[in-house]
Amino acid sequence: MASRLRIACGSLVDDPVEKPGRSVDALWMAEALLVGGTVFASAATGLAAVVAWLAGSLGPAIGSLSLVAGGIAGVLAARSCHRGGRAAPGSGARSRLWEGLALAAFAAVSLRQFGWIVFERGGSLLTLVPNNYGDLPLHWTYVNYLAGGASFWPGNPILTHERLRYPFGVDLLTAVFVQLGARLPVLLPVMGLAGAALTALALRAWGGAFAVAGFLFAGGLAGLQVLATGELRDYQDAVAWKSLYVALLVPQRGFLLALPAGLLLLWSWRRRLVRRERAEGLPPWVEGIVWGVLPLVHLHTFLFVSVVFAAWAVAGRRVREALPTLAWAAVPATWAVWQVTDRFRAASLVGWRPGWMIGGEGPFLFLLLNFGLFLPLALLALCRAVIGRHREEILVLAPPLVVFAALFLVKLAPWEWDNTKVMLWCYVAALPAVFDLALARAWPWVRAIAVVVLFFSGAVSVLGASLGGGSRLEVLDLAEYDGVCRALAAVRTSRVATAQTFNHPVALCGHPIVAGYPGHLWSHGLDARDVEKRLGILMRGAPGWREEAKALGASHVFWGVREREAFPTSTRPWAESGAPVASGPWGALYRVD
Repeated sequence: MASRLRIACGSLVDDPVEKPGRSVDALWMAEALLVGGTVFASAATGLAAVVAWLAGSLGPAIGSLSLVAGGIAGVLAARSCHRGGRAAPGSGARSRLWEGLALAAFAAVSLRQFGWIVFERGGSLLTLVPNNYGDLPLHWTYVNYLAGGASFWPGNPILTHERLRYPFGVDLLTAVFVQLGARLPVLLPVMGLAGAALTALALRAWGGAFAVAGFLFAGGLAGLQVLATGELRDYQDAVAWKSLYVALLVPQRGFLLALPAGLLLLWSWRRRLVRRERAEGLPPWVEGIVWGVLPLVHLHTFLFVSVVFAAWAVAGRRVREALPTLAWAAVPATWAVWQVTDRFRAASLVGWRPGWMIGGEGPFLFLLLNFGLFLPLALLALCRAVIGRHREEILVLAPPLVVFAALFLVKLAPWEWDNTKVMLWCYVAALPAVFDLALARAWPWVRAIAVVVLFFSGAVSVLGASLGGGSRLEVLDLAEYDGVCRALAAVRTSRVATAQTFNHPVALCGHPIVAGYPGHLWSHGLDARDVEKRLGILMRGAPGWREEAKALGASHVFWGVREREAFPTSTRPWAESGAPVASGPWGALYRVD
């Protein structure tokens, strides 16, 4: 077998980057941080969701209990991996150098991206990259909505008469800290950096420096355009397979916990179910907590790791060894999936979509431009695994590549690009075997060229996105936001009728609105056509507007600059019924019920 784990008891650091002379204490510390941090966040999130559901809403006492219990679980999980042993032999200083460079690059990009995920300039809060421009206000809305005492299971704050069908686990954990006094503009970068650190440790554990660099610099060939243009920017953003770091880890906040959680599970299952190192995986209760909470955090990740778990347990003939973990995870995972999918209604989003996003492009050109050398190297690795009868590499490669191929036939959401959220896992899961079987055996100069071609475009994209030289991306105006939040704090509302914008201050303050940004509603599989039609009648003041307000559950109408632009011909009959309940430079709030 091309690469075997050479490891002290309980250590999470796998070949090919394990070195002699490395402090065993340092290895234990990295393991304890990864396992303890992931279990803490998972347990605290799961407990907060369950207790809030039983109590009817989230409160400071529930949040405090969840954090304390999560902390205890994290400490116990970290201690369960502290078994002692010796540092494993390895290949020496050269591997340590590459590992250090990969982790340093990951740290530098993380500091830039999450340090500026939201920042103040000229009385506004801005964000660094366009990928985060639309998603950040939505997460901001969820956090303040949950922290404001939303009933559980929560209704959807951006669409009336709908339950919240979204894995909001990381936003729920953020809301816990907000309820306990933390400020959201501070929490976002802190939690982002914490999630990025756990992700780097998990990638390092799963596949060494190659996996760290492979995730950070994922891309195809689009970035080669820099050689002709001389302009450093995110060229991958123009194709389907975008920079995984910039387009997924930064804006999709669920990945901050889903990536370390999923990789931790794959690492442990690979040791116990594939390599049959019975004593070397994580305890079943640790795996069960992390796996059982995953649907609340990121449903796509839960589905992928569950498919891999089943494949490894059955193909590896380790079903009996898999049962304890399944027993721990079954009940919480079933409950979480039931809630997040609104009693499995979200399953209707899956549909037949041959070709994924190839469209009118030729398949060969599309695959080469988007994925570069990755697919040829992955197929080469699979062929060598089959020919050489490398059992481990076959089991590690086959499920991700089969799922990857299937994603070119079906779509998992209304926007077919969302398949990328599972393709990411297919790519990351295959990286260790791709290196071991397709690159490690090559001549050094061939390997060097392959790695440069494989990572060049992604490196250009990440560097270009980190420069931040684009247009001004204003998330919110601080004066308007503070004024609206103060006004709403003094008024009891149910739903507020507003214009449908992605960063409306009413929603950002955590108050549910009748209908939010159409792009958010559509991408989440929500049919809002009837609601939007009724909202239009209400906001224009057309005949029957009062009846529509009642049907929509709207207690108030907000009228500001966005509403004047969206409904310029409105007669505003509610303004004739009496003075607004609140007003200011930001606009006015009228009662309509």
